[in-house]
Amino acid sequence: MKRFAFFFKDVKPFVKLMMLICIFMVFTSVTGFIAIFVPMNPLLSQAISQIIMFGLTVLIWGFMFEGSAYKYLKFEKKNSLYYFIIAFLLLFVASPFIDGIGLWNNSWHFEGEEIFRNMEGAAEKIMENFMSNTSILGLIFNIIVVAALPAILEELFFRGAMQTTMINLVRNRFIGILITSIIFSLIHFQLFSCVPRVFLGLFLGYLYVFSKNILVPMLFHFLNNLTVVISYYLLNTHIIDKNFNEVGSIFNPFIFVLSIIIITYFFIREIKKEKSQTKI
Repeated sequence: MKRFAFFFKDVKPFVKLMMLICIFMVFTSVTGFIAIFVPMNPLLSQAISQIIMFGLTVLIWGFMFEGSAYKYLKFEKKNSLYYFIIAFLLLFVASPFIDGIGLWNNSWHFEGEEIFRNMEGAAEKIMENFMSNTSILGLIFNIIVVAALPAILEELFFRGAMQTTMINLVRNRFIGILITSIIFSLIHFQLFSCVPRVFLGLFLGYLYVFSKNILVPMLFHFLNNLTVVISYYLLNTHIIDKNFNEVGSIFNPFIFVLSIIIITYFFIREIKKEKSQTKI
């Protein structure tokens, strides 16, 4: 007897993308209802929301359109150590560039900007509330919820599912990665930090296609979020007196240009390496 499988084969990329978004929207509504009717600790609520919105979405979508919860993801082992090191180094190399772009993005002014400034301020207050617990247990929970969970779940959703489908849809790798990065940025609803987040999305996207290993962008994403958590912890425990999470805190024109040069060199080198491997 043939076993029934809830698996739609040979579906067009557009349908797969639309269904990914629809499933995500359904689970976003579910988390909204949970937040209203089930009072809980904000940090716990954040964790549950991430698991439902991103985790369950890719789980169901994967079974529906790829026949597996994870087999459609890339876990290339070849050169994996090299790309893990690159992800680690790129975080620090790109930080001055991201900070400089953030400084420019934050300087935008237009009619009605107060609405978006208030949204940004509300998001910042939520983050500060998470980080106000300076106990070791609080630090561990913040690392799990603010750094680890988003790194894993958002990469599964954006790079593993959406980016791959988007590239197949538009049939252009750069455009597919760019559109995914823009969506990745907009979904955070922070206009005055949206441009740096687009670039972060580009870095994450290309780390995935270069390495062919979803763990590489996960590592970069985790380390990026971890620096935020650790910076807040050191500030709130008075170990340091400067908030490195503030826009422009590490900006320097010379280092900004140097950061651009190194990033450009890395991408040119990787693209040339890809082309040379293709010719073989």
